[in-house]
Amino acid sequence: MSLQDLCNPVSAQNSVRSGILSVSSYEDYDLVSADAFLLGYLEDRNSSNQGASAAAAKIRESLYSLHSVSKPMRIYDLGDCKQGSTIAESYANLKSCIAQLMVYGKPIIVFGGTQEAVCSVAESCFQRIKYPAACFVDARIDWESDVNDFSNTAYLGTFCAEHPLARITHVANQEYLSSREAFSWLRERHFGCLRLGECNASIALAEPLIRDAQLVSFDMGAVRYSDNPAGQNVNGLYSESACQCAWYAGYSPRMKMVFVSEYNPSKDMDSISAQLGAQLVWHVLDGVSQRKNETMDFGDETYQKRYLKHPMFPQDICFYESLVSQTMWVEIPIGTTERKRIIPCCANDYEQFRNGYVPDVWMTEFRRLATL
Repeated sequence: MSLQDLCNPVSAQNSVRSGILSVSSYEDYDLVSADAFLLGYLEDRNSSNQGASAAAAKIRESLYSLHSVSKPMRIYDLGDCKQGSTIAESYANLKSCIAQLMVYGKPIIVFGGTQEAVCSVAESCFQRIKYPAACFVDARIDWESDVNDFSNTAYLGTFCAEHPLARITHVANQEYLSSREAFSWLRERHFGCLRLGECNASIALAEPLIRDAQLVSFDMGAVRYSDNPAGQNVNGLYSESACQCAWYAGYSPRMKMVFVSEYNPSKDMDSISAQLGAQLVWHVLDGVSQRKNETMDFGDETYQKRYLKHPMFPQDICFYESLVSQTMWVEIPIGTTERKRIIPCCANDYEQFRNGYVPDVWMTEFRRLATL
């Protein structure tokens, strides 16, 4: 089916103020000029969060009341992906929408509905990617030992089964909200994990994890109740930190899609959470607007190489610093020169490595690659 068949356009107000264009035509000649796409998602039936299907309209209402992002952009709001007569049909509609939008090579922000829908879109995000990665900002690890249990709180097992080469990183989880088995599952697969306390100490620690991902999934329940009453989570990220994560996602040259989910208007208070959802989307867009024209070709002259020795590794470890964005990357040794795995890092990681310390997140990825 075409986008015209899969989407319901919305009539927007204050589009001049927000800089967002609500489109009614889904023809190629209209969409090819976009810098970013917005898409609402309406499905919540495979979850305990009944009411999240109404989230897109409330977030959109708040989003259009905001001023435009830092730099001029052509932001196209495609409306809402149609809810199917069955849950499976809703997943299929979203999958088809994203697959068709990926052709344009522009960032896609989906908002509304519940988080298990990321399983429907990952294939499009990971297409032709040698080392796919997904980052989940979430208060709990949505995994259950029963692999047949698939819902918004038990989808990671299915996600990994469908994408066995994907690196998963988990940001802002709270130990008391997930089982011991869930944490063990993450460790056994050598997936990175940044807990809430670490995030609150320095949200900058999340930036390299987010920058590596083609798909970033943001469960709004990761934000504390005082900043997100609809989330019903006493502890969690501060709203400023959540928006910083959203900005990191937008700024990342690898990001193809961000999914903001699990907002339930029926649990909201004075539309505070709707405003938060809109500001998360806004920060993603603002990050996109400030992206640099990076080649992502680590062999060209826009990257400065630095080599360091370490007694743990037989070869020198190569760091790359972008002369365009000043971001840093490190090449993980995988025992062959035929393929390279280069992951984001920060200046502090580089300094620690100079002093003989190997960051845990590097070792985790090193061990994961050894199992592939």
